[in-house]
Amino acid sequence: MKAIFALAALLLTAPVPALAQSAAQKETTIQVQENDPEMRAAIEKARASLDRFWTALELKPPGTENFSLKVAITDGDQVEHFLTSDVERTSAGKIFANIDNQPQFVGNVAFGQRIEVPEADISDWMFWRNGKVVGGETLRVLLNRMTAEEKKAAGVDWIVFEEP
Repeated sequence: MKAIFALAALLLTAPVPALAQSAAQKETTIQVQENDPEMRAAIEKARASLDRFWTALELKPPGTENFSLKVAITDGDQVEHFLTSDVERTSAGKIFANIDNQPQFVGNVAFGQRIEVPEADISDWMFWRNGKVVGGETLRVLLNRMTAEEKKAAGVDWIVFEEP
């Protein structure tokens, strides 16, 4: 089985540079083998540091914005990973977020749909601090596998990561 990761939603949650992106750009969906060791390590690293995301979301330090979780949605034997927006964690510990891209392989969610997110289904997290991505471990893997031309075509060639 392949896991599906989408880059397109990144443009929906990105700060100002994305506003200059062409409306004609398509969503970029990348298929990754479920047992891909580099992606598995990135997911484990993201999950291990999830407390960093929750702290930043709660405190919202100056310069931070666009908090997003990447969530695995399963429909039968298909698994597709979606970036989300409007992330909320209630005092009871429930997590809610909006699906931020069009499903390509699963049919049980829709763009913009508000979902409850089981924490076990979180595969990554990110937010922007002063114009740089914080987190985004799986995104780093995907971008590292793309050529400069592919990044440009996907509209993600301008992304800069904040290093820990």
